[in-house]
Amino acid sequence: MPRFTDWLAEPDQFESVTKFLRQRELLRPTRVLMALVTTSSALVPLSVLARSDQLASTEVTVGVAGAALSAVMTWFWLTRWPTRRQSLVSVILGTVAVSAWSLTQPSAWGAALACTAGAVTGGYIGFFHSSRVLVFNIAVALGTAVLVGHRLARETDLTTALAAFWLVWLLNIAVPLGIRGTSKAMSRYAARSDEDPLTGLLNRRGFVDAGRRLIAGMAKSDHGFVLVIMVDLDDFKRVNDTYGHAAGDRTLMQVADLLREHAPAGVPICRSGGEEFIVAFTSVSHDAASLTTSLCQAIKRRCNNVSASIGVAYAERSDILHDDVADSIDQLVDAADLAMYEAKRKGGNRVELAPRYEKYSREPIN
Repeated sequence: MPRFTDWLAEPDQFESVTKFLRQRELLRPTRVLMALVTTSSALVPLSVLARSDQLASTEVTVGVAGAALSAVMTWFWLTRWPTRRQSLVSVILGTVAVSAWSLTQPSAWGAALACTAGAVTGGYIGFFHSSRVLVFNIAVALGTAVLVGHRLARETDLTTALAAFWLVWLLNIAVPLGIRGTSKAMSRYAARSDEDPLTGLLNRRGFVDAGRRLIAGMAKSDHGFVLVIMVDLDDFKRVNDTYGHAAGDRTLMQVADLLREHAPAGVPICRSGGEEFIVAFTSVSHDAASLTTSLCQAIKRRCNNVSASIGVAYAERSDILHDDVADSIDQLVDAADLAMYEAKRKGGNRVELAPRYEKYSREPIN
Protein backbone atom coordinates (compact mmCIF):
# COMPACT_ATOMS: atom_id res chain seq x y z
CA MET A 1 0.00 0.00 0.00
CA PRO A 2 2.36 2.76 -1.21
CA ARG A 3 -0.05 5.59 -0.50
CA PHE A 4 -0.48 4.55 3.13
CA THR A 5 3.27 4.17 3.61
CA ASP A 6 3.85 7.61 2.07
CA TRP A 7 1.26 9.06 4.44
CA LEU A 8 2.87 7.24 7.36
CA ALA A 9 6.28 8.68 6.42
CA GLU A 10 5.06 12.29 6.45
CA PRO A 11 7.27 14.41 8.71
CA ASP A 12 6.35 16.01 12.00
CA GLN A 13 4.53 19.32 11.41
CA PHE A 14 5.30 21.01 14.72
CA GLU A 15 7.96 23.41 13.44
CA SER A 16 6.08 24.41 10.29
CA VAL A 17 2.83 24.99 12.19
CA THR A 18 4.68 26.95 14.87
CA LYS A 19 6.26 29.10 12.16
CA PHE A 20 2.84 29.74 10.61
CA LEU A 21 1.34 30.79 13.94
CA ARG A 22 4.34 32.95 14.87
CA GLN A 23 4.32 34.83 11.55
CA ARG A 24 0.66 35.70 12.02
CA GLU A 25 1.10 36.55 15.72
CA LEU A 26 -1.19 33.70 16.76
CA LEU A 27 1.07 31.97 19.28
CA ARG A 28 -0.44 33.72 22.29
CA PRO A 29 -4.11 33.06 21.34
CA THR A 30 -3.19 29.42 20.65
CA ARG A 31 -1.51 29.11 24.05
CA VAL A 32 -4.63 30.48 25.75
CA LEU A 33 -6.82 28.04 23.81
CA MET A 34 -4.61 25.09 24.73
CA ALA A 35 -4.58 26.17 28.38
CA LEU A 36 -8.39 26.16 28.28
CA VAL A 37 -8.41 22.65 26.82
CA THR A 38 -5.98 21.27 29.42
CA THR A 39 -7.86 22.98 32.26
CA SER A 40 -11.08 21.37 31.05
CA SER A 41 -9.30 18.02 30.94
CA ALA A 42 -8.34 18.38 34.61
CA LEU A 43 -11.97 19.03 35.60
CA VAL A 44 -13.06 15.56 34.46
CA PRO A 45 -11.06 13.45 36.95
CA LEU A 46 -11.46 16.08 39.67
CA SER A 47 -15.25 15.86 39.37
CA VAL A 48 -15.16 12.09 39.81
CA LEU A 49 -12.66 12.26 42.68
CA ALA A 50 -15.07 14.60 44.48
CA ARG A 51 -17.66 11.82 44.81
CA SER A 52 -18.53 10.94 48.36
CA ASP A 53 -18.75 7.18 47.78
CA GLN A 54 -15.79 4.83 47.97
CA LEU A 55 -13.40 4.92 45.00
CA ALA A 56 -11.10 2.12 43.91
CA SER A 57 -7.40 2.77 44.50
CA THR A 58 -6.60 2.43 40.79
CA GLU A 59 -9.29 4.97 39.91
CA VAL A 60 -7.89 7.42 42.47
CA THR A 61 -4.31 6.91 41.27
CA VAL A 62 -5.17 7.40 37.60
CA GLY A 63 -7.47 10.33 38.37
CA VAL A 64 -4.87 12.16 40.45
CA ALA A 65 -2.17 11.52 37.85
CA GLY A 66 -4.42 12.73 35.03
CA ALA A 67 -5.45 15.87 36.91
CA ALA A 68 -1.81 16.61 37.80
CA LEU A 69 -0.71 16.17 34.18
CA SER A 70 -3.48 18.51 32.99
CA ALA A 71 -2.57 21.09 35.66
CA VAL A 72 1.11 21.02 34.68
CA MET A 73 0.25 21.44 30.99
CA THR A 74 -2.11 24.32 31.79
CA TRP A 75 0.74 26.10 33.59
CA PHE A 76 3.07 25.28 30.73
CA TRP A 77 0.80 26.70 28.03
CA LEU A 78 0.19 29.86 30.04
CA THR A 79 3.90 30.57 30.43
CA ARG A 80 5.63 29.44 27.22
CA TRP A 81 5.48 27.74 23.86
CA PRO A 82 6.77 24.15 24.03
CA THR A 83 9.57 22.63 22.01
CA ARG A 84 8.68 19.85 19.60
CA ARG A 85 9.94 17.21 22.04
CA GLN A 86 8.03 18.66 24.98
CA SER A 87 4.85 18.80 22.92
CA LEU A 88 5.28 15.22 21.74
CA VAL A 89 5.98 13.79 25.20
CA SER A 90 3.03 15.60 26.76
CA VAL A 91 0.51 14.45 24.14
CA ILE A 92 1.72 10.83 24.33
CA LEU A 93 1.27 10.95 28.09
CA GLY A 94 -2.17 12.42 27.48
CA THR A 95 -3.09 9.53 25.17
CA VAL A 96 -2.02 6.99 27.79
CA ALA A 97 -3.89 8.91 30.52
CA VAL A 98 -7.15 8.90 28.51
CA SER A 99 -6.90 5.14 27.98
CA ALA A 100 -6.07 4.46 31.64
CA TRP A 101 -8.92 6.69 32.84
CA SER A 102 -11.37 4.88 30.58
CA LEU A 103 -10.28 1.41 31.67
CA THR A 104 -10.51 2.24 35.41
CA GLN A 105 -14.08 3.53 35.29
CA PRO A 106 -16.47 1.41 37.38
CA SER A 107 -19.30 1.89 34.89
CA ALA A 108 -19.06 0.50 31.35
CA TRP A 109 -21.04 3.50 30.11
CA GLY A 110 -18.63 5.88 31.82
CA ALA A 111 -15.72 3.98 30.31
CA ALA A 112 -17.24 4.24 26.82
CA LEU A 113 -17.79 7.96 27.25
CA ALA A 114 -14.18 8.43 28.42
CA CYS A 115 -12.93 6.73 25.23
CA THR A 116 -14.19 9.65 23.16
CA ALA A 117 -11.57 11.93 24.76
CA GLY A 118 -8.99 10.24 22.54
CA ALA A 119 -10.30 12.51 19.78
CA VAL A 120 -8.85 15.48 21.69
CA THR A 121 -5.31 14.12 21.83
CA GLY A 122 -5.73 12.79 18.29
CA GLY A 123 -6.80 16.20 17.04
CA TYR A 124 -3.78 17.83 18.67
CA ILE A 125 -1.46 15.24 17.11
CA GLY A 126 -3.12 15.67 13.73
CA PHE A 127 -2.52 19.41 13.89
CA PHE A 128 1.05 19.45 15.20
CA HIS A 129 2.76 16.07 14.79
CA SER A 130 3.40 13.16 12.46
CA SER A 131 1.17 10.47 11.00
CA ARG A 132 3.03 7.77 12.92
CA VAL A 133 2.14 9.38 16.26
CA LEU A 134 -1.44 9.79 15.06
CA VAL A 135 -1.61 6.06 14.27
CA PHE A 136 -0.37 5.36 17.80
CA ASN A 137 -3.17 7.50 19.27
CA ILE A 138 -5.80 5.82 17.08
CA ALA A 139 -4.51 2.34 17.97
CA VAL A 140 -4.60 3.08 21.70
CA ALA A 141 -8.09 4.62 21.47
CA LEU A 142 -9.56 1.77 19.44
CA GLY A 143 -7.84 -0.91 21.53
CA THR A 144 -9.33 0.69 24.61
CA ALA A 145 -12.72 0.87 22.87
CA VAL A 146 -12.61 -2.87 22.16
CA LEU A 147 -12.01 -3.69 25.83
CA VAL A 148 -14.70 -1.25 26.94
CA GLY A 149 -17.11 -2.58 24.32
CA HIS A 150 -16.65 -6.10 25.67
CA ARG A 151 -17.61 -4.86 29.15
CA LEU A 152 -20.60 -2.97 27.77
CA ALA A 153 -21.84 -6.03 25.88
CA ARG A 154 -21.86 -8.02 29.10
CA GLU A 155 -23.68 -5.29 31.02
CA THR A 156 -26.22 -4.45 28.28
CA ASP A 157 -26.28 -6.22 24.89
CA LEU A 158 -24.11 -6.66 21.81
CA THR A 159 -26.03 -4.14 19.70
CA THR A 160 -25.53 -1.35 22.24
CA ALA A 161 -21.85 -2.21 22.60
CA LEU A 162 -21.34 -2.10 18.82
CA ALA A 163 -23.10 1.26 18.56
CA ALA A 164 -20.83 2.67 21.30
CA PHE A 165 -17.74 1.23 19.60
CA TRP A 166 -18.62 2.78 16.22
CA LEU A 167 -19.21 6.15 17.88
CA VAL A 168 -15.75 5.96 19.46
CA TRP A 169 -14.36 4.87 16.08
CA LEU A 170 -15.97 7.84 14.34
CA LEU A 171 -14.68 10.43 16.80
CA ASN A 172 -11.16 9.01 17.15
CA ILE A 173 -10.59 8.63 13.41
CA ALA A 174 -12.69 11.24 11.61
CA VAL A 175 -11.82 14.18 13.88
CA PRO A 176 -8.01 13.70 13.95
CA LEU A 177 -7.80 12.91 10.22
CA GLY A 178 -9.93 15.93 9.38
CA ILE A 179 -7.75 18.17 11.51
CA ARG A 180 -4.59 16.69 9.99
CA GLY A 181 -5.85 17.41 6.49
CA THR A 182 -6.56 20.99 7.49
CA SER A 183 -3.12 21.31 9.08
CA LYS A 184 -1.37 20.02 5.94
CA ALA A 185 -3.31 22.45 3.77
CA MET A 186 -2.35 25.26 6.14
CA SER A 187 1.33 24.22 6.03
CA ARG A 188 1.30 24.24 2.22
CA TYR A 189 -0.33 27.64 2.24
CA ALA A 190 2.26 28.92 4.72
CA ALA A 191 5.11 27.70 2.53
CA ARG A 192 3.62 29.27 -0.60
CA SER A 193 2.77 32.50 1.16
CA ASP A 194 6.49 33.02 1.82
CA GLU A 195 7.42 32.61 -1.86
CA ASP A 196 7.35 34.84 -4.88
CA PRO A 197 5.12 32.95 -7.37
CA LEU A 198 7.15 33.90 -10.46
CA THR A 199 10.70 33.14 -9.38
CA GLY A 200 10.19 30.77 -6.44
CA LEU A 201 12.41 33.00 -4.30
CA LEU A 202 11.30 34.24 -0.90
CA ASN A 203 9.03 37.23 -0.64
CA ARG A 204 9.80 39.99 1.86
CA ARG A 205 7.96 38.34 4.79
CA GLY A 206 9.69 35.01 4.17
CA PHE A 207 13.02 36.80 3.84
CA VAL A 208 12.72 38.47 7.26
CA ASP A 209 11.84 35.16 8.92
CA ALA A 210 14.75 33.39 7.18
CA GLY A 211 17.01 36.30 8.14
CA ARG A 212 16.12 35.78 11.83
CA ARG A 213 17.22 32.15 11.59
CA LEU A 214 20.37 33.15 9.70
CA ILE A 215 21.42 35.63 12.39
CA ALA A 216 20.50 33.25 15.21
CA GLY A 217 22.81 30.68 13.63
CA MET A 218 25.77 33.07 13.82
CA ALA A 219 26.15 32.30 17.52
CA LYS A 220 27.16 28.75 16.57
CA SER A 221 29.59 29.64 13.78
CA ASP A 222 32.84 31.50 13.30
CA HIS A 223 31.20 34.00 10.96
CA GLY A 224 31.65 37.50 12.32
CA PHE A 225 29.63 39.46 9.75
CA VAL A 226 26.15 39.47 8.26
CA LEU A 227 25.83 41.00 4.80
CA VAL A 228 22.77 42.15 2.87
CA ILE A 229 22.94 42.71 -0.88
CA MET A 230 20.31 44.68 -2.78
CA VAL A 231 20.17 44.04 -6.55
CA ASP A 232 18.14 46.26 -8.88
CA LEU A 233 18.04 45.74 -12.66
CA ASP A 234 18.98 48.78 -14.76
CA ASP A 235 16.59 49.85 -17.53
CA PHE A 236 14.31 46.89 -16.88
CA LYS A 237 11.31 48.89 -18.11
CA ARG A 238 12.94 48.91 -21.54
CA VAL A 239 12.76 45.11 -21.67
CA ASN A 240 9.03 45.12 -20.94
CA ASP A 241 8.34 47.99 -23.35
CA THR A 242 10.45 46.55 -26.19
CA TYR A 243 9.99 42.79 -25.91
CA GLY A 244 6.82 42.45 -23.80
CA HIS A 245 6.08 41.38 -20.25
CA ALA A 246 6.70 37.68 -21.02
CA ALA A 247 10.30 38.55 -21.90
CA GLY A 248 10.53 40.61 -18.74
CA ASP A 249 9.34 37.65 -16.68
CA ARG A 250 11.94 35.41 -18.31
CA THR A 251 14.64 37.95 -17.43
CA LEU A 252 13.51 38.01 -13.79
CA MET A 253 13.63 34.20 -13.64
CA GLN A 254 17.12 34.25 -15.21
CA VAL A 255 18.30 36.70 -12.56
CA ALA A 256 16.76 34.51 -9.85
CA ASP A 257 18.70 31.53 -11.21
CA LEU A 258 21.92 33.56 -11.28
CA LEU A 259 21.40 34.60 -7.67
CA ARG A 260 20.96 30.97 -6.64
CA GLU A 261 24.09 30.09 -8.62
CA HIS A 262 26.32 32.80 -7.15
CA ALA A 263 25.04 33.12 -3.57
CA PRO A 264 26.27 30.74 -0.87
CA ALA A 265 24.14 27.61 -0.63
CA GLY A 266 21.03 27.81 1.54
CA VAL A 267 21.05 31.56 2.21
CA PRO A 268 17.86 33.68 2.03
CA ILE A 269 17.26 35.11 -1.46
CA CYS A 270 14.28 37.38 -1.93
CA ARG A 271 12.46 39.11 -4.75
CA SER A 272 11.26 42.13 -2.84
CA GLY A 273 9.15 43.52 -5.65
CA GLY A 274 9.40 44.43 -9.31
CA GLU A 275 13.00 44.02 -10.43
CA GLU A 276 14.57 44.25 -6.96
CA PHE A 277 16.23 41.29 -5.22
CA ILE A 278 17.81 40.89 -1.78
CA VAL A 279 20.38 38.36 -0.58
CA ALA A 280 21.51 37.91 3.04
CA PHE A 281 24.38 35.74 4.23
CA THR A 282 27.01 35.49 6.95
CA SER A 283 30.75 35.48 6.40
CA VAL A 284 34.11 35.67 8.12
CA SER A 285 34.66 38.97 6.26
CA HIS A 286 32.56 41.97 5.25
CA ASP A 287 34.11 41.88 1.75
CA ALA A 288 31.48 40.71 -0.76
CA ALA A 289 33.38 41.85 -3.86
CA SER A 290 33.99 38.38 -5.26
CA LEU A 291 30.26 37.64 -5.20
CA THR A 292 28.92 41.01 -6.32
CA THR A 293 31.44 41.58 -9.12
CA SER A 294 30.86 38.17 -10.69
CA LEU A 295 27.09 38.62 -10.27
CA CYS A 296 27.18 41.99 -12.06
CA GLN A 297 29.14 40.49 -14.92
CA ALA A 298 26.88 37.45 -15.20
CA ILE A 299 23.69 39.53 -15.30
CA LYS A 300 25.14 41.82 -17.97
CA ARG A 301 26.31 38.87 -20.05
CA ARG A 302 23.35 36.51 -19.80
CA CYS A 303 20.21 38.63 -19.34
CA ASN A 304 19.49 40.41 -22.65
CA ASN A 305 22.04 43.15 -21.93
CA VAL A 306 20.22 44.12 -18.72
CA SER A 307 22.71 45.28 -16.10
CA ALA A 308 22.38 45.52 -12.33
CA SER A 309 23.09 48.13 -9.68
CA ILE A 310 24.10 46.49 -6.42
CA GLY A 311 24.26 47.89 -2.90
CA VAL A 312 25.95 46.09 -0.02
CA ALA A 313 25.43 46.65 3.70
CA TYR A 314 27.08 44.75 6.52
CA ALA A 315 27.12 44.44 10.29
CA GLU A 316 29.41 42.80 12.79
CA ARG A 317 27.97 39.99 14.84
CA SER A 318 28.54 41.89 18.09
CA ASP A 319 26.48 44.82 16.79
CA ILE A 320 23.45 42.83 15.74
CA LEU A 321 22.95 39.75 17.92
CA HIS A 322 21.58 41.70 20.89
CA ASP A 323 19.34 44.01 18.85
CA ASP A 324 15.80 43.44 17.63
CA VAL A 325 16.69 41.11 14.77
CA ALA A 326 13.80 42.03 12.47
CA ASP A 327 14.56 45.72 12.96
CA SER A 328 18.26 45.11 12.28
CA ILE A 329 17.43 43.26 9.06
CA ASP A 330 15.19 46.12 7.94
CA GLN A 331 17.94 48.64 8.66
CA LEU A 332 20.49 46.62 6.71
CA VAL A 333 18.07 46.33 3.79
CA ASP A 334 17.45 50.09 3.87
CA ALA A 335 21.18 50.79 3.92
CA ALA A 336 21.82 48.38 1.04
CA ASP A 337 18.95 50.02 -0.83
CA LEU A 338 20.52 53.48 -0.45
CA ALA A 339 23.87 52.13 -1.58
CA MET A 340 22.18 50.52 -4.60
CA TYR A 341 20.60 53.85 -5.61
CA GLU A 342 24.03 55.45 -5.33
CA ALA A 343 25.34 52.79 -7.75
CA LYS A 344 22.44 53.54 -10.08
CA ARG A 345 23.12 57.33 -9.83
CA LYS A 346 26.71 56.68 -10.93
CA GLY A 347 25.54 54.95 -14.11
CA GLY A 348 24.57 51.45 -12.99
CA ASN A 349 26.28 48.11 -13.56
CA ARG A 350 28.39 48.66 -10.46
CA VAL A 351 28.56 47.92 -6.73
CA GLU A 352 28.43 50.39 -3.85
CA LEU A 353 29.17 49.62 -0.21
CA ALA A 354 27.13 51.20 2.59
CA PRO A 355 28.83 52.39 5.81
CA ARG A 356 29.29 49.87 8.60
CA TYR A 357 26.08 49.15 10.53
CA GLU A 358 25.92 51.28 13.66
CA LYS A 359 22.21 51.74 14.21
CA TYR A 360 21.48 53.25 10.81
CA SER A 361 18.23 54.74 12.08
CA ARG A 362 20.20 56.94 14.51
CA GLU A 363 23.07 58.01 12.27
CA PRO A 364 22.74 59.43 8.74
CA ILE A 365 24.30 57.68 5.79
CA ASN A 366 26.50 59.89 3.67
